[in-house]
Amino acid sequence: MAMVPMAMWAQFAPAQDQPGTTAMHADSSAFVAWATGCVAEPGPMNITNPSAGVAGAGWPASNAIGSPQGTMGVTCLGDGGQATLTFASPICNREGPDFAVFENGFANAGNPDLWFLELGFVEVSSDGENFFRFPAISMVQTETQVDGFGCINPAQIHNLASKYGAMYGTPFELDEVPDDPLLDKNSITHVRIVDVVGCIQNGYCTYDSQGNIVNDPWPTPFASCGMDLDAVGVIHDLEHFPGQTDEPPYVANPVDDVVFDEFPQTIEINLDGVVTDPDDPDENIAYRISSNTNTDELTASLDGKVLVLTRLSREEGEAIITIRATSNGKSVSFDINVRMNYVIDGMGENVIVDLAIYPNPAHDFVTVGTPHTSSVQIFNAVGQLVLTTEENVINVSELPQGIYFVRVDNITKRLIIK
Repeated sequence: MAMVPMAMWAQFAPAQDQPGTTAMHADSSAFVAWATGCVAEPGPMNITNPSAGVAGAGWPASNAIGSPQGTMGVTCLGDGGQATLTFASPICNREGPDFAVFENGFANAGNPDLWFLELGFVEVSSDGENFFRFPAISMVQTETQVDGFGCINPAQIHNLASKYGAMYGTPFELDEVPDDPLLDKNSITHVRIVDVVGCIQNGYCTYDSQGNIVNDPWPTPFASCGMDLDAVGVIHDLEHFPGQTDEPPYVANPVDDVVFDEFPQTIEINLDGVVTDPDDPDENIAYRISSNTNTDELTASLDGKVLVLTRLSREEGEAIITIRATSNGKSVSFDINVRMNYVIDGMGENVIVDLAIYPNPAHDFVTVGTPHTSSVQIFNAVGQLVLTTEENVINVSELPQGIYFVRVDNITKRLIIK
């Protein structure tokens, strides 16, 4: 017995009507609202044979709006299909479960522990763009495929929709979704259900949050196959549980205009502290670049919270970099103005009269000589530093052919490598 894997002993809440179940009947007074909109994107009836057609015919998305209708009033998602539901008032994170998902599973007549359940992953979003999945767990065996009309034990699954039978909802608690600055758990506007492809074959199977293959009834090559979504019931929303208003982030320390006076040149700007969130003392803020108005003359990228700007030519130009900062699902945008001054001959205002570079063009080695040499830096044509050395004789054989710039003590000279 000591050699039996721990996973074999994993037990979660059991089937409805059994002690310790978390199933919630549709008539429960805990439900304060139901989904008011649903967009379904059904998958194929058989993922291994897409030409057989798409599921869901005769099972419209509107069936998932409002309270549960029971066995027939569902929308069918097929293999890997999905449905996205919206609500009149955003779902919010309060103590205990915050919403529940209803399906139309049914019991095995010969064994009360086994149920016909077509499972689904559950994801939430506070902006309709970025979705975050509940950490689902399946301990159903994966040695043998659960056949198209087979059954599984609800006590072996957690955070998967369809854990319970018809008219009984599977509850979900927002605290179980990992925190992310792009998710505001107190303003969930969208809930997405994604069908689990129950096939255990490599190339078609789906995995839970622990890397386990999820095994559920498959194949089911008919229109009503896949997760049968009946309804999503709201337990906590802002209309009934307003709580404290979440303040959006704001720009606390604007970034000064950026000026390029040299070419090649790269400028790094630390954005940490530019935006602050009064509701998040840890300042868990995510930055991303929304736009760059002059991609011909300037590249912009983010390394964590460091904005890296590199000019691409010596010509005069301007650019506006727009940055979007997000915290707890709420965002604010700000602009960084960039000016690029004209640089004579690509070398700035430092006239190169005392910096000797030979041979030039070079192939294998180049010698750099100047009375004030401390270190030598070599930049490529787009301003990226490709080599730094304290040596005067430099091996450049591994650098691609092209135009480079050698900088010594703020003096720059062009180098051609052939």
